[in-house]
Amino acid sequence: MARFASFKRFLFDNSWTIVHPYLMKLLTFPNSESWIAGLIEEWQRAGSSAIDQRGEFFVALSGGSTPAAFYKALAASSWGWSATRLFLGDERDVPLDHKDSNYRMVHESFYPHQVKIERWKTELEDPVATAEDYARRLKNIVCQPVRFDLILLGIGNDGHTASLFPGTTGLEEKHRLTTSVWVPQVEQHRLTFTYPLIKQSRAVWFLANGPSKSPWIQKMVEGTDRSFPASRIECDAEEPKIFFTA
Repeated sequence: MARFASFKRFLFDNSWTIVHPYLMKLLTFPNSESWIAGLIEEWQRAGSSAIDQRGEFFVALSGGSTPAAFYKALAASSWGWSATRLFLGDERDVPLDHKDSNYRMVHESFYPHQVKIERWKTELEDPVATAEDYARRLKNIVCQPVRFDLILLGIGNDGHTASLFPGTTGLEEKHRLTTSVWVPQVEQHRLTFTYPLIKQSRAVWFLANGPSKSPWIQKMVEGTDRSFPASRIECDAEEPKIFFTA
């Protein structure tokens, strides 16, 4: 009970930053405005460092509804986009203009700014071919081995992240950079980065808000349960960060 009590305390005390043995760093914010401001500040720091050292900033974005407000604020910020390349860490196997398309959400969030977004080619109408095509382009555009400067992830209400869902085949992929999976929970094919690709990135940030995410974050921070997909994320370069606002 003491550990859970302290977890509840820092969720509502934005002055706390906690690092735990399983290498997850939690950053909490009192409201969505400070959450967005904190993310933009960290983005500018990470991006400036990448561009200074390597000339470009390669970022994989997360989909879903959580990051949309951050993306819109980032697009309107002073960040210069000429040396930034955006990718998508996962996608639904749907047309580009479909309401569930991650690309559509990202495109609408950054429009009309001139931002380079490398999308999954779902028009191939074959999820295996789409995943293989994206992996080839990652190798050609980013580098070999493919190492992103930053990968953004979410935390689903079932503990999934990217399109790595509980009980699906993508969780066991050990070699490929990308894969296609059938997700019976949503009755849909998904396209996703794999654990190996995420692990070799320079930084991983989880973006989460709302009380429904608190139980998952508690387990990730305390290291009490590594059985769900988000808890198994690792990063070779530094501890993954969780940006959270209740």
